[in-house]
Amino acid sequence: MAAPFIEALSVFAASEGARDPDLTRPMALLTDALLRVMPTAGRGPQPSQEVVDRHLDGALAAAVGTAGELIGSVVHEVGWAKPYPEYAGEPDMDAMRANYSYAPIIGSATDAISGGAVAAPYLSDEVFVGLVLQGPDCDYPSHVHKSEEIFWVAAGTSDWQKGDVWRVEEPGGVIHHESGVRHATVTRDRPLLMLFAWVTDPGCIPVIVRR
Repeated sequence: MAAPFIEALSVFAASEGARDPDLTRPMALLTDALLRVMPTAGRGPQPSQEVVDRHLDGALAAAVGTAGELIGSVVHEVGWAKPYPEYAGEPDMDAMRANYSYAPIIGSATDAISGGAVAAPYLSDEVFVGLVLQGPDCDYPSHVHKSEEIFWVAAGTSDWQKGDVWRVEEPGGVIHHESGVRHATVTRDRPLLMLFAWVTDPGCIPVIVRR
């Protein structure tokens, strides 16, 4: 029998695919992959990050919708990591990395983005599912990756770039990035808490766009 979180995520993904035609195909990929997810054996204690210690409780208290419920049901199982270790020493990236963290929920045995700093509680080589906590006044610069990506905003209002277009997303929002689409996120005065899913190419590494 699947873990309660995996079952709940599968139901949610199916409902999202039925709700929005743009999500039908990616949610079908996710629900299919969830049939083969396995729990991770032998996971030791997992790390936290300063931004998580400062802002997670407040963001959880403000979280809304099914995404907020899913996050609340699994957040005690995850470890938190900083992305982009390869960009350490660059001032804008150092500022971003100090105020941003992500937590794999479903992923590979060794998390490639953080260089293996965290282990997901559930294993899959087909999809990558996790949490994002981006602190206030944090600029996540324009970047691209091969994965097709969906975010569900549980808490926080932020400005989002997709291609050449910027828009505002509020709690309850859903953001869909097709493979290779340039995107960025800038938070305001409150932290941003999200559930995300990469439904293709889960092992790819994001690349910052410097132009």
